[in-house]
Amino acid sequence: MNVVIIPGFLGHPDEVAFRDLRNLLEANGHQVTEVAWPHFADDLDKYSFSETLTHARTVIAALPKDDLGLLGFSMGGIIATILASEFQPAKLGLIVSPYRVGTDDDLAGKYKSWQTTGYRDVTSSIHGELRIPFSFVEDAQKYDARDYIASVRCPKLFIAGELDDKTLPATAKQLFEKANEPKEWHLIPGMQHRYQYQSPAMLAKVNEIIVSFVG
Repeated sequence: MNVVIIPGFLGHPDEVAFRDLRNLLEANGHQVTEVAWPHFADDLDKYSFSETLTHARTVIAALPKDDLGLLGFSMGGIIATILASEFQPAKLGLIVSPYRVGTDDDLAGKYKSWQTTGYRDVTSSIHGELRIPFSFVEDAQKYDARDYIASVRCPKLFIAGELDDKTLPATAKQLFEKANEPKEWHLIPGMQHRYQYQSPAMLAKVNEIIVSFVG
């Protein structure tokens, strides 16, 4: 299978989560392609869902379509869902994925200061301190994975973390409930959003579920 991995916000293909997963999938005979979000971190005014969707479509269009798998992580799961509705892969995996960026509650709460100031200061594990414009959220809000998931016909995997305070399990469950069968739901006890840095055992557990699903 040609497996395409789409990281989330501030994610990059060299993270330990994707490095270990890539090695496991390749050991099982799969070809792995990781989609880096374009313009991160060299031109953050262009860093967006729309640019990443366009880039990912180009990447996927160059791959064989008869045995395609898509894996989306966090915000990357929204992008993976949209692409799955277009390319109809053999498998779709969504790991700690929300259905949309910036719900009404988010805009009144954790995103309020971002909207007020017009930017958010973040720390990237490879790029250091970055300033993300609120235009990122404004663009991202155009896309709601709930509008696309019902048209995805392949088997679907959903992994949520019991202690995830960024993508709450109830938020991830909304996307799962909109999906048609076949689908799998895994709520991992004690798991946080950034599970890849939580412990080697937690990372191994999540990767085991993903690799088993891909086959």
